[in-house]
Amino acid sequence: MAIQEQNVQKINLPYHKVYNTVQLRFLRFLMLLSPVLAIAIIGCEGDTINVASPQQLVEGIQVIGSGSAFGKPDMVLLNMGVSVEKASVKEALEEAAAAMQRVLDSLKGNGVAEEDIQTRQFTIQPQYDYIDRKQVLRGYLVTNMVSAKVRNIDVIGEIIDDAADAGGDLLRVQSVIFTIDDPKELQSKARIEAMKDAKSKAEMLAREGEVRLGKPISISDTIHVARPEFYDSGRMPVKGGEISTPIEPGFLEVTVTVSVVYAIEEL
Repeated sequence: MAIQEQNVQKINLPYHKVYNTVQLRFLRFLMLLSPVLAIAIIGCEGDTINVASPQQLVEGIQVIGSGSAFGKPDMVLLNMGVSVEKASVKEALEEAAAAMQRVLDSLKGNGVAEEDIQTRQFTIQPQYDYIDRKQVLRGYLVTNMVSAKVRNIDVIGEIIDDAADAGGDLLRVQSVIFTIDDPKELQSKARIEAMKDAKSKAEMLAREGEVRLGKPISISDTIHVARPEFYDSGRMPVKGGEISTPIEPGFLEVTVTVSVVYAIEEL
């Protein structure tokens, strides 16, 4: 937008401020520095420049709606592995490798597919004792953890028991996470409920504000899945004749939150 300086005597802005030639040059300088300010100038007619305030750029009724749907888990994410401490790295590696192989064989023997098992952590860490205020090397800790997808959740307790037999005192179970392999159906149901909730709130606001509610002009959503989890912080007990690991899957709750902006129509 070009402004002829010799033909402009004043610029009418909000609050009826009159700008002389020096102030006009300063205004030009600010517009060069800030493209946002230049974009905000939406009209020019003669000697008058109209500046739109941020509040004028968006009009409507903004509401937040939420909806939930419940479903039964059909898959378990089992995070487990072994942890071995020995005086040397070689000893720790060898014992950890042997124990981990037994655990993997146990998982596969219980129907867990090889492609559903993935190494998620492998570390070798020195271990120290503090004697007489001195750090003394005690040995090395080798940890090998995998994440396994168990698709037959009815036997998850047996799978953990067999892994405990295979890994013995070296076995570590970090978590048992129940989930749904394909949650799209539950997400769709929750999203519909969230949109109904948002529309109900918008209608109430329009009614109380004595305006007419228009169509949505902006919609965004956020999905949250509450997954029941079972944790074990240390060693799993070795399975005995009468011992079994009881784990209940419960139900999963999928929650969708939507943010909707509705237009306001003229009455």
